Amino acid sequence: MSLPPGTQQMAGKTGRLLLIDSSIYIDLLRAGRSPADEFRSILEAGALLTCGIIMLEVLRGILDDRIRAWMEELFDEMTVCPLDEKLWRDAASLAWGLDRRGTVLPIPDLAISACALRVGAAVVSRDPHFHLIPDLVVLESMPDR
Repeated sequence: MSLPPGTQQMAGKTGRLLLIDSSIYIDLLRAGRSPADEFRSILEAGALLTCGIIMLEVLRGILDDRIRAWMEELFDEMTVCPLDEKLWRDAASLAWGLDRRGTVLPIPDLAISACALRVGAAVVSRDPHFHLIPDLVVLESMPDR
C-alpha cells in the first residue's frame, strides 16, 4: 500500500509512526522469531512503515522460499514510503550537508532516513549511522504498545 495523504495524522492516533530497519527484521529471523508476531499490534494500528530499500535488504538474504513468501506478505500489509524523485533529492541534500561536516553515510541509510523524516516516523535500528542524521528520531528497540 502506498503512503496515504493522512499519514501524518496516523501518528497522532498511535503515538508515532515506525520505520523498522532491515537489521531488526534480520535479527528476528535469525533468532527464529516472527516479525509478523512481533509487530502485529503496530501493523494493525497503521503505524508500521517500510520502504523499497528495507524490503530489498531483508528479502535478498532469505534462503527459505516459504519464509521469503511470508515476509513478502508481511511487507504487502505495510504502508510503503515511496522512493520518488523528491525523496532522492532530499536524501542527496541530506548527504551533501553531512559530507560537508565530514560524515559520509551509506546511501541506503540516507534514503531510509529521508523516508522517515518525510513522514515524521522514528527509525527503529541498532545501526549507529542513524544517530548521525539531524532531526531523526532513532529507537534502538521497539516501543511498548
